[in-house]
This record gives sequence, C-alpha cells and structure tokens, in this order.
Amino acid sequence: MSAQRLSPYHILYVDDEEKALHYFREIFADDYVVHIANNALDGYKILEAYGPQIGLILTDQRMPGASGVELLEQARKLSPNAVRILVTAYTDYEAAVNAVNDGRVFRYLHKPWDPEELSHTIKHALDYYQVLVERERLLAEKADTMRHMLAADRVSGLGIMAEGLNHHLRNALTVVRAFIDLAPMKIIEELNGAPPRDGSFWLDIQSQAATQIDRIQTLLSRLADASQAKRLMRADEVTLQAVLGEMLNVFGQQLVEKNLHVDVELDPNLPPLMVHGGRFRQMWRLLFVEEITHLAEGDSIQISATTELDAAGCAHLVVCLRDTGLWHAHDRTANLFDPFFTRSRRPDDFGVNMMAIYVTMHLHGGNAEARMLEPRGLEIRLRMPLDPNVLPQEENEFFRKMHRHEQRWREREEMK
Repeated sequence: MSAQRLSPYHILYVDDEEKALHYFREIFADDYVVHIANNALDGYKILEAYGPQIGLILTDQRMPGASGVELLEQARKLSPNAVRILVTAYTDYEAAVNAVNDGRVFRYLHKPWDPEELSHTIKHALDYYQVLVERERLLAEKADTMRHMLAADRVSGLGIMAEGLNHHLRNALTVVRAFIDLAPMKIIEELNGAPPRDGSFWLDIQSQAATQIDRIQTLLSRLADASQAKRLMRADEVTLQAVLGEMLNVFGQQLVEKNLHVDVELDPNLPPLMVHGGRFRQMWRLLFVEEITHLAEGDSIQISATTELDAAGCAHLVVCLRDTGLWHAHDRTANLFDPFFTRSRRPDDFGVNMMAIYVTMHLHGGNAEARMLEPRGLEIRLRMPLDPNVLPQEENEFFRKMHRHEQRWREREEMK
C-alpha cells in the first residue's frame, strides 16, 4: 500500500505489525510520501516499483519469511542511495549492531519506537540521503565533463594531426606538381624546334618526383603505425638482448659510417618480455633512426635496462637510453613525443617517430619520458609493466599529451 502525495522524499516502512504501520503513516504521511508493507516480499515489490525515488527504508528485523537485514541487502541493488534503518527489539541487538558495522544500515532503532526520536532520525537520515544524491549528481557531472574533454581532446588531436599532415603533404606534392607542369612545357618546346633534352634530364625529373612520392608514402606509413589506438595483444615472447642485437646488426653500417659508439648494459636477470613483437621491434628501429639522424659524428649512445617494482608491487621493465647529442636552448623535451615535433630541418624528418615510440609504450601499458642532460645529451626513459594484462593509462591524458604542441606549431608557422 502507498499514499499519494507530492513530496520530494519517499519512505518505505516494512513491519509485520499492522498497528505500527498505520501509526507510522498517520504521523508522517503529511510530510512525506509513505509506502508501507507488512512483509519483506511486499516491501521488495514496492522497491521494484519505486526504487530510485525511495530515499529512506525502515524495516523490522524479525518478520515472517525474509528478515529485515535480508530485505535491506536486496534494497541496496534497487535503491543504492536509499538510507537504510533497522528497527529491532532488544533480543535482536547483536544482529543490528553487526548490520551497522558491516555498512549495511545507517543506524538501528529499538522497538517500540518513540515518535519524536523517530522523527528526528528520519530528518537526519534524509539529510544524509540528500548528500548521497548530490554526490552522485556531481560524480555524474564529472564523468560527463571528462567524456566531453576526451572527445574534445580527440577532435583537437585530429585537427592538429591533419594540420601537420597537410603541411608535409603540401610541400611534397608542390614539388611533384612542378615536375608534372614542367614536363609538357619541355615537350612542347622540343616539338617547336628546341634542341632535345638528353635522357638524364628526364631521369632527374622522374627521380625527384619518385623521391617526393616516397616521402608521402613513408609519412602515411609512419602515421598509420603511430595513430593506432587499440590495446595491443602482447602475445610474443622476446628478450631485450635479442631485439637490441637485431638493431645493432641492422644499423651497424650506419653507426660505423657516422662513428657513433653504442654501449649496452643490461641486467643479466632480465626476464623474457611478452609484447607485440612487430610493434616492439618497430619502436626500437625508430629509436635507432632518431639517434643516427640527430647525433653528430663521434657521439655516443648508452642503453641500460633493469626491472623495478612500483608502489603497488607491479614489476616494470625500465630502459634508459642516453646520448651525448647537442641540444639547443630552444629545444624542449616536453614536446619530444608530440606529433610533428622535429629536432632538425631535414626534409625526411617528419616528426612522427618519437610519437610512434610513445604510442607503442602507451599501448603496452607503459610510458615514455625524456629529459636533457648536463652539459649535453638527452635521456629517453621507457617504462613498461612486465604483466601483459596491465591496461594502458587513461586515454584523455594520452591525447592531451599528443596535442600539447599546438601552440608551438602555430608559432612556428607564423614565423615562416
């Protein structure tokens, strides 16, 4: 049974004593919407019908069928914010105390209850209910705000990526277009009697156009690798020693030609790693490309690795790469992993290698950091959980980091 009244608060009272039910409704029906039931099953049916609206549940402990504590346990599922009060006789004192201590009820009242004491308790309980409702509203607003922030981050990140992509593609395509426009002009000149060009002229045009097309293909390939946003399947067992050995073999000739010295010091107790083999090796290839590209002849690279436990006791692989390269005062390591941030003016430096490295670590549940060394040099620190089931860090943090370079990009464009 339930009374119909416009009130912000709904109260459910369950008791197998009919007199107590009617007395309760007579006292409180003028101030609240009162629902009453004389057994736990009927009380549960009222909760099913009015669950989200009910702010306070009072129930007798000893009733035919289910007890009051059992009803309140079920009530937590249907009305999670409802404040729960157990009404009990002195003989049920232990059960009431245990229910309070377990967090299942707000408090308990002795039977027979005193109307004045009960009125005060109800007001106190409903004040607490209002706090719970407000907290839930604020949490929902915060979650909604975070969703909007993440969506904005992604949109902004896509805009920045598109801006940088447009810059590189436009430069390459401008060259290709110039060659395309030049070819018919030269053909027409020859048809009008101009001396014919030798074969090297046309081969040079073909070679330079092909170079620009290769630049576009390389850029798109690297962006495809860098922008993968799904968690990787870490199903391949590799050892860091073996991967670094592969890299030294692949880049050995370039390292020798540039007289770059590489020193590798790995913890002999490093365990095998469960990784996405392709992306993990590609990350190291990009690291070596970056180092070979930006270091001067005679510089050195030191690679060390060990394992560490975080505060939660989770084991991580920690790799530290240090070089002796010269960084200028205007260089900012905070932007090193941002898309299209470059350390050189080379036409083949698209500024996506370091972003791809950061993404790979992120998708392995880890991160990448960089800092300048004194008096010169750069330290890149890679950290990755050994447990392949550890999830990546929050996406919103990741995307904010990816587009943090926006102002720097615009400033550089304005200076051109």
